[in-house]
Amino acid sequence: MKRYDYIIAGGGLAGLSLAYYMNQSVLRNKNILIIDKDGKDKNDRTWCFWETDVKSPFDPIIFRKWPEVYFYGSGGFEKKLDLGDYAYKWIRGIDFYDFVKTDLAANPNITFLHTHIERLTSTADGGFVITEAGQFIADYVFDSVTPLRLDNEKRENMLQHFKGWEITTPQPVFDPNVPIMMDYRVAQAGLGVRFSYVLPIDEKRAFVEYTVFSDKLLAPADYDRELHTYLRDILGVEDFTIHHEEFGVIPMTDEVPETSRDSQVIRIGTSGGYVKASSGYAFKRTQWFTQDLVRQLLTAGKPSPPKETLRSWFKRLLDSTLLNVLLNERHSGKDIFTRLYRKSPTPVLLAFLDGKNSLWDDLRIMSTVPLWAFTKGMVHTLIKRF
Repeated sequence: MKRYDYIIAGGGLAGLSLAYYMNQSVLRNKNILIIDKDGKDKNDRTWCFWETDVKSPFDPIIFRKWPEVYFYGSGGFEKKLDLGDYAYKWIRGIDFYDFVKTDLAANPNITFLHTHIERLTSTADGGFVITEAGQFIADYVFDSVTPLRLDNEKRENMLQHFKGWEITTPQPVFDPNVPIMMDYRVAQAGLGVRFSYVLPIDEKRAFVEYTVFSDKLLAPADYDRELHTYLRDILGVEDFTIHHEEFGVIPMTDEVPETSRDSQVIRIGTSGGYVKASSGYAFKRTQWFTQDLVRQLLTAGKPSPPKETLRSWFKRLLDSTLLNVLLNERHSGKDIFTRLYRKSPTPVLLAFLDGKNSLWDDLRIMSTVPLWAFTKGMVHTLIKRF
């Protein structure tokens, strides 16, 4: 059984981000093993996020970025949103994988192992990993493969599921200068909310995705049908060629991962609750959390669970309340998101969604939503927990 300083279980967004930041610090001298059954050589993900014009290590792989986005909501509301100091950015999965793997390949202390992980456990000697290729132990194991519980009746649990196509058209139909961030003109059916978005590459090429927030997946053919309907009836596109498909499922949950302060197995990524519960956004939050984890290792020599504050508790309660409202159909999700984007300055709303704003801004933004529905949702959420 071989020992490492650190084992990263899962070589996706969180695992590779953590390895990247380790490799930019003195932790590069540690022996690090990254285990994933997949070689990450396919363009299987699309990450979009908003960010101010700060310098980022991933600036070289930004595929597209825009200072404005279109929003189409309920009641005929449509607007080109000025993002202020923010830009809406798009990174393709394959570009991220190649960028990080190239950086890590120059370090002989980092080893990749492509195999299936069978078990992770914390022991007195360290984090213990059993795989099809053997057994390994490390001071700490960073786990992004163990799924979150989604059956806890005291928590709010939804799924964000989506299918996207990269298409070309014979005629110019897309505006390459402005993407469609959210388009709620699609039919709403059942609980939750449905929308599409469009990421233009040029006038004849774009990535078009259909997204659903609900507690159950659709039948596979339903995603294709809805994409065809959106292209034909909303965008007026009937003739197109599909070059690439993407399908994914992201848990939208306020479930708190079970991590002991004494555990040698530290959960990260979706497994660690890095995904924003109310929106499903993950890229930027993953960068914040993994950078902070590296800082902890550098300063204290060990990771520690984040300290709960009244502010962080309140922000998580707002996320839980939105999920409760959608799950119990207390109000139209389409109308809720339209209100948010129609009544709030876009840069302030984006800071709110990032959790980087003031309490006053929280209260201003929450005053735009249907208060009775959200009051009932918040009360129900608190009753279930306590």
